[in-house]
Amino acid sequence: MSSSTAPAPEHLGMDALLDYWLGDADAAATESIDAHLMQCDDCGAALDEMVALARGVKEAFHRGLVPSMLSARFVERLKAAGRRVREYRVSHNGSVSCSVGPDDDMLVARLVAPLQGVTRLDAAFKAPFIAGGEERLSDIPFDAASGEVLFTPNMAEVRRYPAHQMVVRLLAVDAAGERELGRYTFNHQASG
Repeated sequence: MSSSTAPAPEHLGMDALLDYWLGDADAAATESIDAHLMQCDDCGAALDEMVALARGVKEAFHRGLVPSMLSARFVERLKAAGRRVREYRVSHNGSVSCSVGPDDDMLVARLVAPLQGVTRLDAAFKAPFIAGGEERLSDIPFDAASGEVLFTPNMAEVRRYPAHQMVVRLLAVDAAGERELGRYTFNHQASG
């Protein structure tokens, strides 16, 4: 008598689990992943962790705890969903007086910039409360055709800030180095 045991199923990759969770897997892949998840506790746990992480990020974003670069379409979806969005459009190399109200869910800055031909964009933030004086975000998302860059700060922090001035510089980066595309000044008034 020979005993045969079925080989342990190979674990699913994170890409397959993500496609499954987002509904991007085709019908055959979905059926296969369903069958696999019924037999593999490790992959089920990995999927549960992915879902919990996404839920946590979404909650932090909705509470204004995560600064983010955004698309105009995403901001419109937030407004359509009932989010109270305060927006400031800042002209190229311009400035704006700004604040945040107690009922605002989100603060959005729209920076008008000459983005044609830009392949990589960095943003440098300078304010008195930033350790080291300046913080830089590298390779931020942008839509060159829109001619603007949108970002939202951490609302919990903004609500605590005293009156201050913040300068944002947009930098085009390529093989030749970097060049400043625009400088934007925010004259923030303390809330409340």
